[in-house]
Amino acid sequence: MLSNFEIALYGFVAVLLPLAAFALITGARPENTWLSKYYKVEKYLHPCGNLFLLTVCANAISKLALHFGFIDAATSDRLAPFIGVPFFVLLVAFLVLWIRAYLKVRRTGNGATTA
Repeated sequence: MLSNFEIALYGFVAVLLPLAAFALITGARPENTWLSKYYKVEKYLHPCGNLFLLTVCANAISKLALHFGFIDAATSDRLAPFIGVPFFVLLVAFLVLWIRAYLKVRRTGNGATTA
C-alpha cells in the first residue's frame, strides 16, 4: 500500500511520460542553459537520458497500477525484470555519458565546445 506522498510522487512522475516521449521522438535538446554544453559534446547523452526517464515513468506507472488494482501482484512481479534491467543498464550508461561529457567540457576549458 502506497502512502499519499508516494501516490502524489508517482503521479507526478507518470505525467513526465509524454514529455520524455516527445523529447525522444523530436530530438529536442536544451538550448541556452548551463547544461547545453554537455549535451553538445556528448551525442548520446540526451537520448539515453530520455530512455532512462521512460523507465522511471514505467516503474511509477506499474506501482500506481498495482496500488489501484489495475494489475495484480503476479503481473507486477512479471513486469519487474522488464523495467528493472533496462533501468539499471540505462542508469549506468547515463552516468558514464555524463562523466564523459564533463571531462570533454573540462578538457576544452571554460565551457567552449567542439562538437
